[in-house]
Amino acid sequence: MTVSAQARAQDAASAPREASDSIASLLSANALPPNFAGDDPEQVRDALSGHLPPATRAPSIANRVRTFLEHPLRQFRQEGQAASAPRGNAQTSRTFLFVIPASYGVRYESKRKLLSVNVSLASSEQPGALLLKQTVTGQSGRKLVIAPEAKAKGYIQTFDTILFKTDETSRTNVQGRAVVPNFEASRNEDFAIVLVCTLEPPYMTERNEHSDPTDEEPTDITRRTSTLQGVVDAVWLIDRKDGAIVTKRLRLVK
Repeated sequence: MTVSAQARAQDAASAPREASDSIASLLSANALPPNFAGDDPEQVRDALSGHLPPATRAPSIANRVRTFLEHPLRQFRQEGQAASAPRGNAQTSRTFLFVIPASYGVRYESKRKLLSVNVSLASSEQPGALLLKQTVTGQSGRKLVIAPEAKAKGYIQTFDTILFKTDETSRTNVQGRAVVPNFEASRNEDFAIVLVCTLEPPYMTERNEHSDPTDEEPTDITRRTSTLQGVVDAVWLIDRKDGAIVTKRLRLVK
């Protein structure tokens, strides 16, 4: 990556990404800025649901989401269309890069210079969906309290889960093998999976559930599950610390 290209990628990650060429520069990059975090699934979800607080509004995400919601879109993705084909402005505005930590499943054979990736991104609640983010607040009362006393003693939990679902619902495992001669086995090992996703109608669905304390689970639990809808255009493995794209030759499988 040239210095000018790296600068464009840095600007695209740190400044509002309203222009389609900012996204395009990231998609064609050979490296990403250090500590690259991608798009925040929670901000995308809140922009879609119209609940993004003004004080924390992220212009890049909110405006991109607003753009493709206000203007009806034609179906850009056609059967057999290559993922690397040129993107129109409207489709690019619907493209997001979600970064998911990969704490296991990455193996490197130094003698063969062979990198193998086998990482599951399936949600335990919905095995056919990819887990983008889950936030759990509050303490579980299991083994600590009996059901009738759980709520009064403050054993109240909320689960905020954001998923991504495609038509190929059973493909939630990231796999791939690549020869990487310049890979350093002693590098940071702070790996992450990057999902390059394009949102498509209906864009998002939401489900809210509440469970009163029981003898088996003496906790008052509220669950909010938001499911983004679309296609996964590409899957990468990156080193989050230095921004290196280790390989783009990954795929989703069953």
